[in-house]
Amino acid sequence: MRPVASFVREILDESEIALTALIEGYLNLSAYAKKIQPEVERRAKRDVAAGTIVVSLCRYEIDAKKRTPLTPKVKIESISTRSALSEVTFTKSQANRNRLRALHENEKLADADLLTVTSGIREISLILPATLQGEVLKIFKGEAPTLVLENLASLTLRFPSRYLHTPNTTFALLRPLALNRINIVEVVSTYTELTVIVAEKDLQAAFAVLSRLPTV
Repeated sequence: MRPVASFVREILDESEIALTALIEGYLNLSAYAKKIQPEVERRAKRDVAAGTIVVSLCRYEIDAKKRTPLTPKVKIESISTRSALSEVTFTKSQANRNRLRALHENEKLADADLLTVTSGIREISLILPATLQGEVLKIFKGEAPTLVLENLASLTLRFPSRYLHTPNTTFALLRPLALNRINIVEVVSTYTELTVIVAEKDLQAAFAVLSRLPTV
């Protein structure tokens, strides 16, 4: 039979707000225990006293403060932006995979300051300057794209390589955008770069938010 504490920890780990409040010391343990009591009992399949949950919360508070922060303090090196971008998506097929070779051999596309090609399980998605959209459609002639999005912009965050093994680095960089209700169209990453694609109308707001991140 699993101990009550294990269910309490599960529930806490599913709530960033509650976990942060617990670690920072401003979570009302008695009130929160009563709030999650029905869920604890549902998972444990037995009656659980609120006092037992409070004890579990107290113990977890001590352990949680010793853990790596949920949101690490990531310092970035720079932010660069680009506007007037498009996203074009095609079904992933053998014919379209072959067309990717021609894509990389196209001089105009090869010289583009931003060109991302993501080959997923069922789709191939490209993000590139809107002025080069026609070049892509020529290469994929006869193949109708499943999606064409225009009026996009990108924000590229560069950060030191030491964050590669830091848990939740990407979460820490994207969290400010989520908190400010800025829609993220796509996310593309490399070793030390994270590129966020947003609607062009959201570029200014997104830049203002990300500019508040600490820098190296």
